[in-house]
Amino acid sequence: MKMKILLSFLLTILCILCLSTACAYDEDDLEWACGKSKELHLGEGITCGNYTVVAYNFPRSDQKQFVGIKLYENNILVADQMLKEGEDYIHDDEIRITALELWMTDQDWTDLPTDQWAKIRIEPRGLPRFEVEFETEKDEYEPYSSIEVDLIIQNIGDAKAEDVNVYVDAETLETFEMIHGKTRYHRSEIEKGELFDSNIDTAAFDPITLRFGVPSVIEDSVLDLTINIEYYDIKDTKYCYAISYPVKVLSMFSISKSINDNVYMDEIATVTVTLRNGGTRTINSIRVSDTMLSEFELNENSSLKWELDLGAGECRSFTYSLKPLQPSEVGYFLPPAIAQWKEDGRTYSARSDLPYITVYGPKIELSKTVKPSTIDMGGIVTVAIEVANTGNEVASVDVTDHLPPDAVLTDGVLGADMILAAGESHTFGYNMKMGASGSVELPPAVAHFVDTHYYEGTVVSEKRSITVNPAASPRPTHTIDTSDQPVAATTDANTTIRTDEKAGLGPVCMLVGFFAAVFVIMRVRRR
Repeated sequence: MKMKILLSFLLTILCILCLSTACAYDEDDLEWACGKSKELHLGEGITCGNYTVVAYNFPRSDQKQFVGIKLYENNILVADQMLKEGEDYIHDDEIRITALELWMTDQDWTDLPTDQWAKIRIEPRGLPRFEVEFETEKDEYEPYSSIEVDLIIQNIGDAKAEDVNVYVDAETLETFEMIHGKTRYHRSEIEKGELFDSNIDTAAFDPITLRFGVPSVIEDSVLDLTINIEYYDIKDTKYCYAISYPVKVLSMFSISKSINDNVYMDEIATVTVTLRNGGTRTINSIRVSDTMLSEFELNENSSLKWELDLGAGECRSFTYSLKPLQPSEVGYFLPPAIAQWKEDGRTYSARSDLPYITVYGPKIELSKTVKPSTIDMGGIVTVAIEVANTGNEVASVDVTDHLPPDAVLTDGVLGADMILAAGESHTFGYNMKMGASGSVELPPAVAHFVDTHYYEGTVVSEKRSITVNPAASPRPTHTIDTSDQPVAATTDANTTIRTDEKAGLGPVCMLVGFFAAVFVIMRVRRR
C-alpha cells in the first residue's frame, strides 16, 4: 500500500514537472513576425505560410458583430473561431489571427444580401535568425603568416534567441592553428536586432576577434573558415546555423614575371621570370614556359622554355629580351608565365602575374595606289601615296617615289616632306604617261622618318604593277577594180560607198541635160 502511495506521489510530481516545463513561457511572451492583412468577404480567405484563414460567417448577438473564421493548416481544418472586432486568436502558439475591423450593414425588409466584410490580420510566430559578417585585413595571405578576423554576429530574426553558442568549426581548427581567441562563446539570450557582444562588461560593442596561423600549401588554395551557431527559441526548439568564409592562401611556390615599365621603339625590354620555393622540401622537375605578344619580337635566340629543380627556400630567375614592333600609349599586358610539376601522383601548376609595359615612338605606315591597273600605251596613270603616323610620337617624314622606265610625269610631285603628329596622315600624288607596253612593275615609294628622340627609320610601300596595252594601228584602205563588173555585184564596203555616190549623181546629170536642151530649143526658136 505504501508503495502505491509513493508511486502515485512520484507520478504526480512528474506530471507537475512536465506541465511546468511545457508551460515555461506565457502567451504574452510570444513574439510575432510581420504578417499580412486583407478585407475578407463571405467565403474569401488569406494565406500566410502553411496557414489559410477563411471568413465563413458574419453572425450578430445582442447588438454585437462577429466574424466566423476557419483556420486551415496545409489545407486541413485545424480551428473554427468567432472573433469580435479587435479580438485575436492564437493557434498552437504558432499563428495569430486578429479581427482588425468588422463592417456589416443592417438587413432591410427585402431580405437581400447585405454588404459585410472583416479585415483580418494573420501573423506567424517570430523566430530568431542569425547573420554573421567576417571582417579581415586582407584578401589573400602568405604561407606561415596569420589572419585576424572579427565576427559581427547579429540576431536578424523576429524573436529572441536563447542559450546561444558560437563555435569555431572542428575542421577549421584542423586547417588553421588558433593563435588568439576561444573555440566557444556563449550568451544566455540575444534579443531580436541585438549583436553578439564578446564582452558584456564594457559599454562599447566588442566583436568576437579570432587569430589563426595560415598553413603552407603547395599551390594557391582557398580554405574555409567555418563558424557554427546553435540556439533555441521560446518553445525550446533547437536551431543550428553554419557559415564559412573563404580565405585565399598563396602557394609556398611562387612564380612572378616583370618587364620594364616603358620603352622607346628603338630600345630593348627585359623580361624576368622568377621562381621561389618557400616550402620546406625540394620541388623537382619544374617545367616553365612563357609566351609573347605579336607586337614584340625576341631579341635573342630563346625557346622560352626552361626546366629546373628548386630546393627549399631557393629562388631562381630567367631573363630574355624583347624588341617592340608597335608603339602603344595604352600599353600591353604580357601573358603569364606558367610553371608545372608533379608530386605524389598529382600535377600542380602556377601562373605568374601579367606585367604591363608602355611603348613610345612614331609608327609610319606608307601605302601606294595606282589607277587604272590596265591602260593603253600613251594613256595616263594616276598614283596616290598616303603616309600615316599610327604611333604616339610626332615625326618628320620625307617620302620619295620614282617613275618606271619609259614613263613621263605629266603633273603632280614624286615626293613630299611633312611633320606628322600621332594619329595624323597626309596624301599626295601625281599623273604619268606610259610610253611602253607590257606588264610594268612600279617601284615602291620610300619614306624616311626621324623624331625628336632621334629615333629614325625607313619604310617602303608595297609594289604595284599595271598592264599597258600596245597602241592601236590604223586600218589599211583596199581599192577594188569594178570596171568589168556590174555595180550591184560588188560586195566590198569601199566599192559600195562609191556605187552609192554615182547613184546619187545620175539624177543630177539628167536634170542638167534637161535644162541644157530647153536652152538650145529656146535659142533656135528666137532665130
